[in-house]
Amino acid sequence: MSNILTLPDMRRRRLPVAAPERLVELFAQHRHGPGDVRWLKENAEVLRLLVATGQGLDPDLLHRVHGQTARELPARLGFFPQYYRFFLSIALDLNALGLTDLDAEALVARAMSDGLPEAEMSDLQRAEARLFAQRVGLAGPDDGLTERLLRFAARSATFALPNKKAAYELTHIAFYLSDYGLHPFDGAEAMRESLQYAGLVAWLEQNTDLLAEVCLAMLFCGLAVPELWARGVAEDLAAFHVGPAGAAAGSDDYHAWLMAAWSATAAGGRPLDRMLPGGALGFVAPRRVSALGEVSSVLMELDAARSADWSVMRRRIAARLSAPALDVLDSAAASTPAFETFFARFARVDRKGRAA
Repeated sequence: MSNILTLPDMRRRRLPVAAPERLVELFAQHRHGPGDVRWLKENAEVLRLLVATGQGLDPDLLHRVHGQTARELPARLGFFPQYYRFFLSIALDLNALGLTDLDAEALVARAMSDGLPEAEMSDLQRAEARLFAQRVGLAGPDDGLTERLLRFAARSATFALPNKKAAYELTHIAFYLSDYGLHPFDGAEAMRESLQYAGLVAWLEQNTDLLAEVCLAMLFCGLAVPELWARGVAEDLAAFHVGPAGAAAGSDDYHAWLMAAWSATAAGGRPLDRMLPGGALGFVAPRRVSALGEVSSVLMELDAARSADWSVMRRRIAARLSAPALDVLDSAAASTPAFETFFARFARVDRKGRAA
């Protein structure tokens, strides 16, 4: 992306196993046990990536690695209904990848009949549950769900300030309403400014994971991704260290790697053609120099001298920033025409021109 701090090299054992099949084996067998909720989360994410990017898998490998998963899913859904969204996601994607040892449609129908989505407090989680139902041809009352999601997503001011929870919810709204890019949806254009703002915050922070999700969401909404952002994600993906896992597998940067690989694939790259080492693996993201905290601190210190005008503020803050932070800020400004309106909100100056 931008400034990079060098990490010690981790030796990579190259084996003739392409990434899609290697990922299935790795996350199913070498990171957490099936009784660990982290196993559910990681495997749901990996299988979704493989389905959404159209990866082909060896049926024998799929049966060997996930045959027991398929057999146990009905019982696990009954005993752990609180994890139903993980179970349904895994079941539907195993079916889509060619594993027919379970009836995913019946599992979805059972979860809906049992009213499991009614236990959700979050509209976002209800949207994911609704997507599962739609995939098997079930439909329920909308109850204004889509309208509420789009109202949240269209309020761009929310995303001009650092708020990771809101930003990730924004990207997932695009994921669920489009079924990960399979279907266009009304309201996608209204998310343009919000996604641009969320992407700018991610760039300032040099947050590969969030930036990759924003790029994906923009693609799923039919929006153009700034070239700098797409290139930054691809460069970060190439700079990841993938090697033998330490004792803290699962607290590594696996999610950022998955999202970067997915984003690069959706943009036309072929990162999943690469070979991955055997055994238990960990993922370590390249360490970038974040400008977000430094820029925010300088703006706060300026207080009444803050302006919503980027051309004015560029001169006022340049000397107060470190060279790496200024480089990141300037590259953000050059990445999209939306930067000036973004900065006017990011500077937190009220409508009368006073510091907020």
